[in-house]
Amino acid sequence: MEFVRTLKALADPLRLRVLAAVSEEELTVGEVQEVVASVQSSVSRNLAILRDAGFVRDRKEGTNVYFSVREDMPEPARELFRSLQARLGELPEAKRDQARLEDCRRRRLHRSQSYFESVAGDWERIRKSYFDDRVASLAIEKLLPKDLILADIGCGTGSLTFELARFARKVIGVDLSQEMLRRAREVAKERELRNVEFRRGDALKLPVESHSVDAAFCVMVLHFLPDPKLAMAELCRITRGGGSVILVDLVEHNQDWMRDQMAHRWLGFKRASIESWFGETGASEVHYELTGAYAGEKMVRNGNRPVEIFVARAVIPTRRNARRITKAIK
Repeated sequence: MEFVRTLKALADPLRLRVLAAVSEEELTVGEVQEVVASVQSSVSRNLAILRDAGFVRDRKEGTNVYFSVREDMPEPARELFRSLQARLGELPEAKRDQARLEDCRRRRLHRSQSYFESVAGDWERIRKSYFDDRVASLAIEKLLPKDLILADIGCGTGSLTFELARFARKVIGVDLSQEMLRRAREVAKERELRNVEFRRGDALKLPVESHSVDAAFCVMVLHFLPDPKLAMAELCRITRGGGSVILVDLVEHNQDWMRDQMAHRWLGFKRASIESWFGETGASEVHYELTGAYAGEKMVRNGNRPVEIFVARAVIPTRRNARRITKAIK
């Protein structure tokens, strides 16, 4: 009966298109509706059928629910999905659905970029009202050796980059916002810092060579990203064997105001998720601890609450095991 129900779940062209959409991107019901150009009631019903048959999972984030394919599909669903995945592109509406999905991705990216471009001039004030400079110190404390080549991913206007530059041989700051980077370069020029380099790029596809830095920092950035798991794999990719990846971010929470006021995509992360994602890249010696510092302490009002910050550090395997990182990214 289980196999029959699984087969029935795929016996509808629209349902196959819905499955194709969420197999490429984690989407809300509204976004799936946009991609397949259908009404919400039909999309919701088909997502429920696919979920009950074991193909799809849902994840609640505040008031939003996101849908994606399950990584742990039951065996009947997994067998069928593997057999049809490569042929989903042959569906009659596949090209138009793909074009609408790309539009959806562009709108998401535009919303995120627009926020950071608009607040760049006031970012230092916003940053300090959100979390204090103890967070940067907590990240730096995880590194002891001097004379290193470091990467600061999601560097913004460069506050952590400049702190790292005090003892590093070189720091590469990467950010997607042109305006953030412009301001960071201005400060670097004013301070006559010659050991910092700023590059524009996406955290999900870093403009940094593989195994080229001694340590990669990602401080209060993951919760803005559409795919934090992929971002962590990229951090591991650019870090040489024996080096470290240091994350500082928010513990999982339910404070929706951070999504609305601060453009957060994720409401924090579970310890188990961080450790699992590191493990999938082959990183070892994962250390996780709560910091005792809280984000949003100075913005508490109207029932808003601050959220605790964690710090996690993982060691990257030697080059002979680095192929596991490349495989994880793919």
